Amino acid sequence: MGVKARAQALPGHEINVDEQRGLSVDGLLPSTVMRPENAEDAARGLRLCDLAPAAVVVWGGGTQMRLGAPPRRYDVAFSTERMTRLLEYEPADLTCRVEAGILLRDLQAALREQGQRLPLDPPHPERATVGGMVAANANGLSRGRYGTVRDWVIGITVAYPSGKVARAGGKVVKNVAGYDLMKLHIGALGTLGVVAEVNFKVQARPEMEATLLADFQAPASALEVGLKLAHQYLAPAAAVVLDHTSLPPPLAGEGRGGGPWTLALKLEGYAREVEAAKDQAIRFVREAGGIVQEVEIPSAFWDQARDWSTSTDDEVVLRAIVPLAASPLLMAAVPPDARVLAQPASGVVDVRIPAPSAAATLSRLRTTAGAEGQVVVTATSVALKPGLDVWGPPPPGFPVMRALKQALDPNGILNPGRFVGGI
Repeated sequence: MGVKARAQALPGHEINVDEQRGLSVDGLLPSTVMRPENAEDAARGLRLCDLAPAAVVVWGGGTQMRLGAPPRRYDVAFSTERMTRLLEYEPADLTCRVEAGILLRDLQAALREQGQRLPLDPPHPERATVGGMVAANANGLSRGRYGTVRDWVIGITVAYPSGKVARAGGKVVKNVAGYDLMKLHIGALGTLGVVAEVNFKVQARPEMEATLLADFQAPASALEVGLKLAHQYLAPAAAVVLDHTSLPPPLAGEGRGGGPWTLALKLEGYAREVEAAKDQAIRFVREAGGIVQEVEIPSAFWDQARDWSTSTDDEVVLRAIVPLAASPLLMAAVPPDARVLAQPASGVVDVRIPAPSAAATLSRLRTTAGAEGQVVVTATSVALKPGLDVWGPPPPGFPVMRALKQALDPNGILNPGRFVGGI
């Protein structure tokens, strides 16, 4: 069958070459695109794809599309760009319900009008969608203080290849009905169903925010202070440890004389709490031999730190998640030509490494992380990805994962091959 005839036989609308390139995934191009209007429309579209059968790759804002193994097949781009409504918002109850295609920036803007926010900060909120954030389990730098996506989702609506729509959870914070279904789809990369709607709990915005930078001679000391602060009542909203080459201008470099590693702290809350937290942090830094930097912090500092792990250049980005006590050991295994951003309160270490040494560094970090840790490739070039084991070995519970995939997507049309173990 010719390319045009194949496209005509597939569900969805044919697209031109430029649109195909814009929706490419790891060098593969779709033949058609589907843009459902709501959850029920998404389920009908998936049913048509399942009957074909046609391989579907789900698209939100595209910020997480470099994550995952190359798809085995790619026929239909399934876009949530028309599913952008704020369906319900109850400021007094601190809850909201949104469609999956709404941009995180737009949701935060609506919440801000009522003095509230969703304390999740995945990269590029101006493009990231709620559905993509949930599917990729993209948490951002505040997870040490505020938790992960799972801690803020209280309900979910999912469309399946069977044509059915399933809803779990509810609209109130204490409702736990269907919680397992929510956990099932958070971080599943859209391989089990398409997230169509999400219910969140939200919180009041802080009164004040401040940033503190401290330099150290060794990363272990910076990590120790960050972890110690995370255990305090006045814990930072975010804490990261960076090598100086990872700092944005004009902060980059070792000209300040404080050492090659920087601990950056975001402090927020009521004004008196922030001042007390700052005094406490300064005391802990000095006790550990660090130097507090009296420099002007660029207004975009935390935006740049948030987006740091989504490099689009030739570097390979690795993410290690290890027990908190193992972070210094993992940092010691990072080669000198790498750049690092670590979160001491959550055991997450992001590493940007030049392409030629990526495979060796990946192997070394996985050995160091051991059975209790995980190291994945979060971004790399199309040329390099087939030669890298993106996810690493499947977890012990992989047979259960495979059985769930078979039960919910028996024809394997959803993001085929992109998740752990080729699911």
